[in-house]
Amino acid sequence: MKRMTMRMAVLLLIALTMGSMAYAAGTKEGEKASGPVSLRFSWWGNDARHKATIAVVDSYMKQNPNVQIASEYRGKSEREKIATELAGGTVADIVQLNPPWMGDFTSAGDFFVDLNQYASVLDTSGFSKQFLNDYGVYNGKLIGLPTGLNARTSIINKTLAAKFGIPTSLDTSWTWDDFYTIGKGVHATDPSKYFLNADTVDMTEFLLLPYLVQRTGNQLIQNDYTRGFSEAHLQEVLQYIGTLYKDGVVIPVQEGNVFLNSVWTNPKWINGDIVLEFSWTSLYGAVAGDKQDQMSTFILPVLKDAKNTGLIITPSQLLSVSNRSKNPEEAVRFLNYFFNDIEAGKLLGDVRAVPPVDRVQQACQDAGLINENIIKATAYAQQHQGLYRNDLSSNAEIVKVLNDAVEKVAYDPASANAAATEAVKLIDYILTELKK
Repeated sequence: MKRMTMRMAVLLLIALTMGSMAYAAGTKEGEKASGPVSLRFSWWGNDARHKATIAVVDSYMKQNPNVQIASEYRGKSEREKIATELAGGTVADIVQLNPPWMGDFTSAGDFFVDLNQYASVLDTSGFSKQFLNDYGVYNGKLIGLPTGLNARTSIINKTLAAKFGIPTSLDTSWTWDDFYTIGKGVHATDPSKYFLNADTVDMTEFLLLPYLVQRTGNQLIQNDYTRGFSEAHLQEVLQYIGTLYKDGVVIPVQEGNVFLNSVWTNPKWINGDIVLEFSWTSLYGAVAGDKQDQMSTFILPVLKDAKNTGLIITPSQLLSVSNRSKNPEEAVRFLNYFFNDIEAGKLLGDVRAVPPVDRVQQACQDAGLINENIIKATAYAQQHQGLYRNDLSSNAEIVKVLNDAVEKVAYDPASANAAATEAVKLIDYILTELKK
């Protein structure tokens, strides 16, 4: 990927003009530091993730009393925050990152340690080599380790679904037409209830993007910097989304976007007034929570005569080490413990979905520490896995254009064709610039 959002480019250009991003390690590779070591570890997530991650940090420090790790955590992922910290050279030694950010971040410069250079202290044998290569390697360097196997899914309120006679088994097979018909019936039967809980970001990620892949069988953006879809394809899916809003299948956009990026906090969802929510398996704990209603993971619809399922498995997040760290060797040692130690794995359980290291995953399953719904949804996604999403298809500017188009039709369903025309023009311009 050659370019990124203008703000991101400016921030990262500043970082590059501040001097070399490399910072020499204080110890030779493989030599454990004997003196005091201070590290910072930054992540986001819900309370369960915070509690489990802090427990692993505390366990490591107890076993390595010369190491102090400061935990820095928050509720949501914040791309601009990380970009600013990269630009200012203040990013944590160990940092949690979203896979879609990586193309933009790595196109600007060398910000992260090549973990392959620490093979004497980091064991990657338990990871899927293909998964590591697809999502952790950039510019020939292993710079990120996947924290879990994260699948697109949906989460259904089985208690509420039963009242409307809606099936909830993973054996269910729905097209997007079925999804519309069943969803429309919920609100028509009981105006106080809705079928789908989503904001416009969810509608883009879980509906528009897989719909286009299902229709075309192509990457959203091809590796030759061309669109994998036509304007007519985009018109089709935007018209469909507009209909979902118009006919009360999904909660009104004014309400959905109040809870942007955390729609599971909507009181209507919490109180059992909405049947289904799009989600990732890594968010199951937050979305299902401690609800009294019976919850489970569920399918995502597939177009009739689809050329691809559009169902993907990605890392829940990536953990990377900043090459501004004064102690990169010790940071990598902690990552080795975080990913490979069985007891650490048991402390983490499924807070970042299914553990990526096979022996840790098995140990957690044997101990009953991974929610059965997450296991089932991950297995379902693996069985029905679709096209791997390339970096260009995650480009922040392009995804924002599509999200803006979704937001337009959410407020005005009749604007689908105009929104598609405008979006295609903007995307083609972005691609022209990216290709330079």
